[in-house]
Amino acid sequence: MKLKLFFLFILLSNSSFSQKTEKYSGVISLENVTHILFEMEFTEDKGIVNGFSITGKDTDDETKSDISGIYNRNTKTYKLKETQVLYTNSEADINTFCYINMEIKEVGKLSLKRYEGEFTGYFTNGDKCASGKIILMEKEKLEKKITKVQKKVDKQIEKEKKKNEKKKEENIVLSTKVLKDGDDMKIECNSDKIRIFIWDANQEDGDKVTLKLNGKFILKDFTTKRKRKKIKIKLIDGENILEIVATNQGHTPPNTSRIEIVDHKTKYPIITQLELGKSAIIKIVK
Repeated sequence: MKLKLFFLFILLSNSSFSQKTEKYSGVISLENVTHILFEMEFTEDKGIVNGFSITGKDTDDETKSDISGIYNRNTKTYKLKETQVLYTNSEADINTFCYINMEIKEVGKLSLKRYEGEFTGYFTNGDKCASGKIILMEKEKLEKKITKVQKKVDKQIEKEKKKNEKKKEENIVLSTKVLKDGDDMKIECNSDKIRIFIWDANQEDGDKVTLKLNGKFILKDFTTKRKRKKIKIKLIDGENILEIVATNQGHTPPNTSRIEIVDHKTKYPIITQLELGKSAIIKIVK
């Protein structure tokens, strides 16, 4: 007799432990496109489901409700309904609460497996109060997905932050300096290399210039256009002399050019206004 009772205890114990607690998270979408966070936790035993739902988690209207229903293993479909409020943060009259009746079915595969379906809400007096769609995923899988997505988002944000910081450093723009015949200016530069941009910011009128760096031609009798000309320059230690010479005056004197010198963090905007054969000097000190 004792042996039979022992085996009966073992069978009952195995039966109780085999009941898995299901946890799902997702949203319910009302017909007016409002989305509300929704969670469920329940156990299923021989097709009978009992547990609870949480609507609007971590909000002022968070509400925990008792749920019950059935599960069809053949169709992998749950038919569930909220029966009573267990607790709520809402200050609304309990008679105004809307109880969800849902039918959700398993869709998707592997990591994309989820439950989707439709729901209808009813007041305690049986009047319809809401309807819409519901999407749920196993809470653990959803949290993993959220964590994975958040890591990607954080990585992208950090990447954009570094990019913007770098861009910000590169885009320190000083006030525009105007150089006329015989003028010169000095630039302190921390880079081994710089970029020089030269163009005609006004109407193209055939202005031509010659650029020399430390006595060597880098542009000779160049006609400036609206499109910017880019030149990469490697500097020598100490002082580098950049000379801009007007080789004609175009159709509308004086010869006017826009020049921009860029190192790794600073832009130096310059305008030259030169008479024929005249020049201006930019001293770049590394």
